[in-house]
Amino acid sequence: MAEIITFFNHKGGVGKTTLVHNLGFILADKGCRVLLVDADPQMNLTAAIYGLSTSVEYSTDEDSKWSRNIQKYISLSEYINAELKRQPSTKEIYRIKSSEKGRSVDLIAGSINLANIEADLYGVIKNKNEFTNEIPYKFEQAIKKNKNEYDFILIDTSPSASSIINALIMMVTDYFITPVSPAFFSLQAIDNLSAIFNNWIKLLGEYETTQNFKGLSFKPKFLGLVVQMAKRFSGGSVQETTKFSKSAEKWIEDVNGSVKRFQQFAMQRGMSISAEEFEKFFGNDPGPFIIQKCCDFTPQLRSIAEKAGMPVVHLTQDICNKYKDSGQNVDITKEDGQYTRSFTSISNSYNKIADGLIKLIERKPPAPTP
Repeated sequence: MAEIITFFNHKGGVGKTTLVHNLGFILADKGCRVLLVDADPQMNLTAAIYGLSTSVEYSTDEDSKWSRNIQKYISLSEYINAELKRQPSTKEIYRIKSSEKGRSVDLIAGSINLANIEADLYGVIKNKNEFTNEIPYKFEQAIKKNKNEYDFILIDTSPSASSIINALIMMVTDYFITPVSPAFFSLQAIDNLSAIFNNWIKLLGEYETTQNFKGLSFKPKFLGLVVQMAKRFSGGSVQETTKFSKSAEKWIEDVNGSVKRFQQFAMQRGMSISAEEFEKFFGNDPGPFIIQKCCDFTPQLRSIAEKAGMPVVHLTQDICNKYKDSGQNVDITKEDGQYTRSFTSISNSYNKIADGLIKLIERKPPAPTP
């Protein structure tokens, strides 16, 4: 049965979608069954997995890749509506092969129509009555519908603290991770998480499941932060892929206080794993509840991955040669080269995160035999 892991930060531009994209494919490479859910109306995760890197591919023309895909594959708004209105959809869940040796990755695509569902759900929540009581429960059942078919369901949310869909997803999820970037505003974002969760709990408190009421599980567990886009020390070799600039290291020291405050808040409400569990899953480097510190991609590697329609961790030298910009020489095989250091560093960091997540499912007892 899948673990549902949600990625949320109300501060945008922290590499959240990049993290979900790469982790999904790494987990599939490691033999896990993975479903990705794009719950952000900006649909960046969907565009990345569909391989939509040009305006032609993303156009609404009838024969464009985007149009063909939205006609065939189900979006999150359609998926939720099918459950809420009990009107099954004939559309498929999108599936893409991760690698020759790995499993496939499935996707429930994003949709700009989530804004309409937001408005409807907010009205339901604020005006609870006997006819709408079970709608939050039906929403939860929609998210959990395919748990038995996967090992992981990874949800990419929008950067919105006021989103009712984000609030509902968080009260349905098993675990959540907060991606951050080494900047002052990310420190503020961590400090604001407690207030955001208090608002969500207050808003949805009447819908918590009880013995006599079908509602929301209210059992999310904080796993920790992933520091994204940290600047690497420019003199670091391939063997020193976790050596970061002084400013990045100083910021990581500062963030320890913020994450500890939020973790204590969450722990008091039964919404966090313990320090002992964290160390069991992720170790203790770079620190408690900091899962990994991940280096910034070079713009060239990011651009190539977008053009190729694949996660950065799947880049090869042949792909770099094919999709590089004119005049660029992007070599990820050159010993101690800048692209090799960046590619190796981010691959190592993301693989360590995936290994920690796999321990979540390995520690669970096997399901009873029917």
